[in-house]
Amino acid sequence: MVKLARTHPERIAEVDEVRPLQGRIVLRLSLVGIVADKATLILQARDGGQAEMRLPADGYGGRFQVRIPLDALATACTARDWIWDLYLDAGTEGEPLRLGRHPDGISGEKNVFLCPAQRAAGVRVQLYCTVSDNVSIACAREEER
Repeated sequence: MVKLARTHPERIAEVDEVRPLQGRIVLRLSLVGIVADKATLILQARDGGQAEMRLPADGYGGRFQVRIPLDALATACTARDWIWDLYLDAGTEGEPLRLGRHPDGISGEKNVFLCPAQRAAGVRVQLYCTVSDNVSIACAREEER
């Protein structure tokens, strides 16, 4: 019998739940190794220039919830394709934490964690898990027909 221990770095920001709703993505987040009363979600465009968005995260029961408006994601960049990398600033000392998905302590969420794509302002928007088990949002302009 093999026992698997859940191991984490000292401080992490974890995506616990994703709700793709019409016109937005709702994320429920928790912090490990940090206690915070407030937090801000930071979205940094990786492939679409230097765009950055900051959204307040609402606290509830020791966790946080943030609503990401798809229209804002779709219109913030002019590139054909780009990726938003997600970070959480807990207002404590240190750099913002990269949002991740590690529910069982085992890597490889990219192949398991699937979220349906949505569309906004002619852009296909899809939240996904990276090969490093971080959470990002891919945006791609759709061809006009």
